[in-house]
Amino acid sequence: MKIENSAGRIVETEIAGETLKPFAGAKKYSYSSKVTDLKYALKKCDIKDGDTLSFHHQLRNGDYVINQTLAVARDLGIKNIRMAQTAMFNVCEPVIDFIKEGVVNRIEGSINGVVGDYISKNPLIYPVVLRSHGGRWSAVKRGEIHPDIAVIAASAADERGNATGIIGDSAFGPISYSQVDVMYADHVIIVTDNVVEYPLKFQEIQERHVDYVAQVDKIGDPKNIMSGTTKITEDPMKLHIAHDCVDLMDAAGLIKDGMIFQSGAGGISLAAMKYLGERLEEKDVVASTATGGLTKLICDIYQAGRVKNVYYSQVFDDYSVKFIQNDLGLPADIGHYADPTSKGRTIDGLDTVVLGATEVDINFNVNVNTHSDGRMLHGIGGHQDTAAGSSLCIIACPVFRKTNPIVREKVTTITTPGDVVDAIVTNEGIAINPKRQDLIEKVKGKLNIVPIEDLKNMAYEETGGPQELEFEDKLVGMTRWFDGTVLDLIWKVKE
Repeated sequence: MKIENSAGRIVETEIAGETLKPFAGAKKYSYSSKVTDLKYALKKCDIKDGDTLSFHHQLRNGDYVINQTLAVARDLGIKNIRMAQTAMFNVCEPVIDFIKEGVVNRIEGSINGVVGDYISKNPLIYPVVLRSHGGRWSAVKRGEIHPDIAVIAASAADERGNATGIIGDSAFGPISYSQVDVMYADHVIIVTDNVVEYPLKFQEIQERHVDYVAQVDKIGDPKNIMSGTTKITEDPMKLHIAHDCVDLMDAAGLIKDGMIFQSGAGGISLAAMKYLGERLEEKDVVASTATGGLTKLICDIYQAGRVKNVYYSQVFDDYSVKFIQNDLGLPADIGHYADPTSKGRTIDGLDTVVLGATEVDINFNVNVNTHSDGRMLHGIGGHQDTAAGSSLCIIACPVFRKTNPIVREKVTTITTPGDVVDAIVTNEGIAINPKRQDLIEKVKGKLNIVPIEDLKNMAYEETGGPQELEFEDKLVGMTRWFDGTVLDLIWKVKE
């Protein structure tokens, strides 16, 4: 069929069996600024009851954006929001009130501190879902989490929506968690306290994905990026454990030119990185790459010429923020870092990683999510991802803390299964997973190797054994393995 289109040309509406639409006219698309306030942005993004709102946590305990957004949602009369934050900290204590008021009724993201404590005693209608960094990324890709609105804090953005966390007074490091939200969310709002001239130099989030730029007085306090869990320990016993972690790496033959390493963000893990830097110097070794979270300790090793590359996915202190402003290094978003559905990740080549634990058991299972009293106080972070991706996964912890046995028969909650844990380094010796006979042979006679059962017995003798918990038939949360499968359930503890 022939028809005259809007340009005055006669065109066919069917060619080679394909139905075609004739040109219907053109118009100019004039640019207008996307800068507005948070309330207008949420309204224009059609926020409604039951929506899923996603956030990133890279301002850590200095974040203001979650609280600001939920306050606006409450003012708009919105109920039953599902939060899909990558993590939240004590600064988000107002979330408890938003739960009580019905603004929030579901959380699928890591919880650290007071909000987790509250939910442990007052379960939500849906259990909290705890995922690793890589697991969350893949969950968004697979559609297990679908953000209706991604709300993304940025320390600088231009009026068209290009955004970064690297520069500005509120700089917190790269926006490494939110790219997947940007790709899959229905709407994207950048929240910033620093609108700069177009085009922004660092474009971690690009204008093509952004609906609105919400300008606020302050997105947070970057001084509180360095929360309590990201400070190096000064405890002599814990420093001894950290030193033994490095001795284990050395005995295993991993401290050599070209090694790839990562540390967790706990105090013992950070101390281990300090000692690793010293050992690299002593042995005149140059590592290839440090991956994961960037700290001053890693920056020091890099600046001393003892590691060639820093391949980071977030920063844990203000020193590191300033460092990457001058030497950008190799930033990697969380998908590049740990997405289990990708064809290549930065953690896949890890020689070793040092991680923490609230509990470990005789099957080498590790708990980082709950304390031994059952309270849900911590997220998973990259624990699962790096444990599975490394050649030598080291868990560093004392045999007991005060009156609580850390090495025990069974952990309260499984965060990381013993299948991917190679060694547990304690103040009373090192336990190596029997599955790693190759490692046992390498270090035999060089280190104080102790059967895991002996460490458990020491813990029980010193503490009298673990507190017996009685649980109610009320589900508080669940841990997921990074492939999305359910690993363990967290139940409400009877008062």
